[in-house]
Amino acid sequence: MAIQVEKDGLAFYSGCAAVRETKAAADLFADLAEQEKLHVKVFTDMKEGLAEHTLPESYSGETDAYIASLVSDRVFPRDGAGATLTARMGQVAAATQITDEMEAIEIALDMEKQSILLYSGIRSLVRRSEQEVMDRIIEEEREHIRRLLSLRRSLGGSQDE
Repeated sequence: MAIQVEKDGLAFYSGCAAVRETKAAADLFADLAEQEKLHVKVFTDMKEGLAEHTLPESYSGETDAYIASLVSDRVFPRDGAGATLTARMGQVAAATQITDEMEAIEIALDMEKQSILLYSGIRSLVRRSEQEVMDRIIEEEREHIRRLLSLRRSLGGSQDE
């Protein structure tokens, strides 16, 4: 799941970088795409050897049910039109259709916040040796939010958040 979240972010940021009007926005989205690419690699590396790591469950499928509840309730919330955030965000082609920079920033902020919720929720499920890696990625996602908020402010957007 974390790998797919990061791949979605990579696709979104790559698409947004290609069509931004301001250099500051294009540069930030391009840099965030590169960071998401690094996160894909980190999570892919973490996935290796995962079969050997099993968590005690009070019933069969408990861990899968927990992750499913995180995903359905937090990571992919429904927007006003009833589409999931991922569907709203789409692939690179859909990202290039977002012409309003503030809208692209708002979608990016939502994605980053939802990623933090997911990663915080699954942190206790990873191997103890990788919890520090999860903490680092969560902090990097927070930094993405700070940078997006700064861009929004510089473009004349809301000071909230």
